[in-house]
Amino acid sequence: MGRFLTREFLLFINIPKHIYLPLSIYSIIYVIFIILDLSSELKFANIFISSFIAVFIISEANFKEDFESGVIEKLIIENENLTMYVFSKLLVQFLFIFIPMLAIGLVFNGLPENLSLFKYSISYLACLLTLSIFFNLGSIVSIRKGSSLNALITIPFLIPFIILVKGLFVDGQWIPNFYFLMAYFIFSISFINLVIVRVIRIQAK
Repeated sequence: MGRFLTREFLLFINIPKHIYLPLSIYSIIYVIFIILDLSSELKFANIFISSFIAVFIISEANFKEDFESGVIEKLIIENENLTMYVFSKLLVQFLFIFIPMLAIGLVFNGLPENLSLFKYSISYLACLLTLSIFFNLGSIVSIRKGSSLNALITIPFLIPFIILVKGLFVDGQWIPNFYFLMAYFIFSISFINLVIVRVIRIQAK
């Protein structure tokens, strides 16, 4: 996994748009919601909507360059560990994009009244990782078709997830929504990532 992490890390460092573009998209959408001056009850819904759109846009390019340049095909031919390849992408995004998104939200929005910094951070980061994994699945399935198919594939699976996130961040109900969120996260990081690896192999044929 170290080699994959190094590759992804260098890609993010050498191509700064991988970092500033998603953060800019997130910030712009977030600022639009601030300008609209919606009710305080929707304050954290705004963060989730901004995050949802930003992560969706990130996922569209997550595998596309590697697919078009033949990197994925080369990895398969060389019998490389695609699971580690997928996880390395997720981890680098976590470090360079998701943690800064958390920081931006905390600076401008603060914390929900009933959540500590630890609880909010864990919940929000788990939310971003789960969204990213599901959108990655949609992205690799639709890599030959386009982003509209990604949305059609992914969003129906995320409806229960969106409901529990609303309960957690908007309604402020920590239990049982946090446990359902963790279940969704574990399901995505284990099973959905394995499905992604399988679909990568199919798409590369």
